[in-house]
Amino acid sequence: MNRKNWTLTPFFIIFAILMFCMSFISVRYNPYLSIAEFGISLLSLLFVLLMNFRFSSYIRKIVRSAVKRTEKIDHEYLENFHFPVVVVGTHDDIVWCNSLFINNICKGKDPLTNDIKNHICGHELSDFLEEKPVKIKLFDKYYRVYGNVAQSATILYYIDDTYYRNVENEFRNKKGSVAIVLFDNAEDFDTDSDGETEGEILLAVEKTVQKWALDTKSLYSKLSPTRYMIIFEEKSLAKISDEKFKILDEIRNIRLNGKSATISIGIGRGQNTLRESDLAAKKALEMALGRGGDQVAIAVKDDYEFFGGVSKGVEKRSKVRTRTFAGNIKNAVRKADNIMLMGHNFSDLDCVGASIGLFSTITKSLNKKETYIVCNEEKSSAKQLIAEAKENGFGNAFLSVQEALKKINNNTLLIILDTHIGTFIESEEIYDKCKNVIVIDHHRKMVNFIKNALIFFHEPTASSTCEMVTELIGYMGDDYLSAFEASALLAGITLDTKNFVIKTGVRTFEAAAYLKQKGADTVDVKRLFSGGIETYKEKAKIVSRAKIVDNFAVAYADDDMENIRVVSSQAADDLLSVGGVFASFVIYRIDSETIGISARSYGKTNVQVIMEEMGGGGHLTMAACQIKVDDKEEAEYMLMSIIKKLRKKGILK
Repeated sequence: MNRKNWTLTPFFIIFAILMFCMSFISVRYNPYLSIAEFGISLLSLLFVLLMNFRFSSYIRKIVRSAVKRTEKIDHEYLENFHFPVVVVGTHDDIVWCNSLFINNICKGKDPLTNDIKNHICGHELSDFLEEKPVKIKLFDKYYRVYGNVAQSATILYYIDDTYYRNVENEFRNKKGSVAIVLFDNAEDFDTDSDGETEGEILLAVEKTVQKWALDTKSLYSKLSPTRYMIIFEEKSLAKISDEKFKILDEIRNIRLNGKSATISIGIGRGQNTLRESDLAAKKALEMALGRGGDQVAIAVKDDYEFFGGVSKGVEKRSKVRTRTFAGNIKNAVRKADNIMLMGHNFSDLDCVGASIGLFSTITKSLNKKETYIVCNEEKSSAKQLIAEAKENGFGNAFLSVQEALKKINNNTLLIILDTHIGTFIESEEIYDKCKNVIVIDHHRKMVNFIKNALIFFHEPTASSTCEMVTELIGYMGDDYLSAFEASALLAGITLDTKNFVIKTGVRTFEAAAYLKQKGADTVDVKRLFSGGIETYKEKAKIVSRAKIVDNFAVAYADDDMENIRVVSSQAADDLLSVGGVFASFVIYRIDSETIGISARSYGKTNVQVIMEEMGGGGHLTMAACQIKVDDKEEAEYMLMSIIKKLRKKGILK
């Protein structure tokens, strides 16, 4: 019921009186009409008086219940409260308020009979009846609003909280957050230039970082020639975040011999103390480097926020780190009773090839005969390589998940290859059962990585896990590496580099040359990528149906395709050869509830951040995801929405 209608009561009464007058005038002309008009006028007047009486009773009842709720105090006492008070009726209408409510909340306008929702900032009236007050902002003031219930009314008390909220906001804006800045590709300039030029690059980077801290009125400290610490106030950090950390672009403009300087930044935000912020900043920096560097990672409690990451990553030429990890892995293998090698679900050539190479070294050079490769052969996209492995003496090496579970004990060592995400592995049950875990992976680091690993060998600048394993084998023992095993490792490198086209560095070709020296057959490797004529037709069908939207190619795969994962990924590769295409996406059905997307690019677009937003992951140039949606059209809508959002944020060009 709209209580504003009661303001029309005087007009109804005047109208009824006029009708009485008209009825007396009508006696001269038509007595019957006069009687009818008199009756209607009398009924109208009685109706108006009755409804007015009902409304007055309603108001008295509401106010009486409010007064009773406030221990039978009178209206004068409510009026003298030093804060705004309002009494709300059963229809959410304002039936009484004190002068402070009129002046402060309504800016001098009488609110009687108005809807209370105009003064509670989108909240429901029931929200104010909880134990804790509701915080709202009206005009330029903050209020804590309390409420209690009378028999037929709700009373709201508006406590001015502006001073304390301003103090709280000031405290929050002044709160410090530690940022650690690393000149992450300094070694590039150290190797390729003379000392004088190297010093100029270091000085240019340092001056830029120092000026950044000065412009934001932040505390700056140099920790080492390539590492700096800045303590930002929250107000400054919020502004920097809104500007998408333009410092990354400024550093990239520092160039020498065609190479750009890059920095990685880890920030611990929202921590209770500066010490906690410092620890969080170090973890965030590790996360930024694990994702390829040239980016900012902000640790906010248990979550991360990322900015940048447009570079392909800086390849580290020093192999000291690899040699150290090789020694640690050897020690862990020697202490274990048995070893399980396991990759990601729906294993590919890189995953299986790395397993075969590591299996050879562990069983032959380290004499650990109880070593097994855990693999779901039915769902693997490397069936041909597994079949050839069994023909080359690996018949007893491959175990199903059920067989592997029976062989696990307290001293079993699990080596996870080609993934660092617990939900992506072949079997979470095996992972949960093994107490000793080693991770070897090259994908850009994701937030939900495996945290309980004894050894976490992660190199995002490597082309493939096979490249990493090839380097490890060189330090762990390569005397017995056969031609087939070398070919299996080369196949993994070939797959992830797209025939040595993308994500290749000096160490990639060094690994390939080493494997070739060990007898790797490039013809055999090529044969592993060959498919039947039907597969070729299906791939061509996907490519022919692709549509290009804003330099992105999107295509669907038919649900009844065989080897749909392999065909979809190959079709995504082929779509990159179309002129003007920065990235390609092939959408396919995995099962009745799951849709998969294969994403590829040549580096201009970071497909990893797109797939990561959809719950997947991968590399700058190659990524994928699985989402729980009903149809492929819905998956495409989600994909394009995320691309639009990332472009708006400035993450995608």
